[in-house]
Amino acid sequence: MRKALKDLVILSFLSLGALLYPLGSLAQSDVSVSINANIISSIDLITIQSIQLSKEEAQDNIITIDPTTSINAGKMIAIGTPNSDITISFLERRELTRNQGTESLIFNYAVAGNDQDDQSSAQILDQENRDFSFNDEGRFYLWIGGSIDISTATPGNYSGDFTLEIEYI
Repeated sequence: MRKALKDLVILSFLSLGALLYPLGSLAQSDVSVSINANIISSIDLITIQSIQLSKEEAQDNIITIDPTTSINAGKMIAIGTPNSDITISFLERRELTRNQGTESLIFNYAVAGNDQDDQSSAQILDQENRDFSFNDEGRFYLWIGGSIDISTATPGNYSGDFTLEIEYI
């Protein structure tokens, strides 16, 4: 699924000359304002695989999906301008709600990224490590994992949103 995440717009304002004539003549001003919008580029995000959670993987009622090693990690590809610098942000804690009820669970997301399609060498994104670059083909690969405590979970299907923002810098 492709979604344009951000269109960055640079607005340039140019104002040219305001001339006032000397006292005794009519005051006149000529003002010209030019506004230009330049769309740099959009960033598309393609979901390749959703996170696969399974109760069988739980240890001490906690399911953990390591984004750098697990085959159950979600996978996405961001596509943008080749070799451009980007910053990536996301909310690490999100609530999942049971589809047939009001019960909820907290999912703690972990995201790893790489300019190569190689999960094992991907870098974990943390507060100090969120600036990256698209590769020569304009691609950046992301793996999404995390952990969830299911000790108080009511049986059923749970769903929630995960928002990932990618911006040019």
